[in-house]
Amino acid sequence: MSQNQKILKIMSFVAVIAALGMAWWSSMAIAFANTSPGLLLAICSVVPCVLDLFLGVWGIGAANRPARAYATTYVGVTLLALVLNAVAVVVYVLLNGFVWPAIVNLVIVAVYYYFSRAVRFEALK
Repeated sequence: MSQNQKILKIMSFVAVIAALGMAWWSSMAIAFANTSPGLLLAICSVVPCVLDLFLGVWGIGAANRPARAYATTYVGVTLLALVLNAVAVVVYVLLNGFVWPAIVNLVIVAVYYYFSRAVRFEALK
C-alpha cells in the first residue's frame, strides 16, 4: 500500500467523522431554520453531510483497491463534493452564517480530493 493510499484511507475516516459533525450541525440548522435564508443555510449543511458520508465509505474501498478510484460515480461524487462545499462556504459568507464548520469541511474535502486523484494517477502506472 502506497503512502497516498494510506493517507486516502485516513482522510476517508476523517470524512466520516466530519459527516457526523456536519449531521449535528445540520440538525441544529434545521431546528432553527424559521426563515428562507435559514432554510438555505440548513440545505447548505445537509448536502455536504451526505457527500462526506459517501466520500468516507467509497474512499476506504478506493484506498484498498485503486481500480475503484476510476469508477465514474466515485470521480463525479468527489468533484461534486468539492464544488458543493465551496458553494456552501460562499452561501454562508453571503448570508452571514457561522462559516467555520463549512470552511473546515471544505478543507477536509479538498485534501481528500487531492489524495483521491493521487491514488487514481498511481494506479495508472
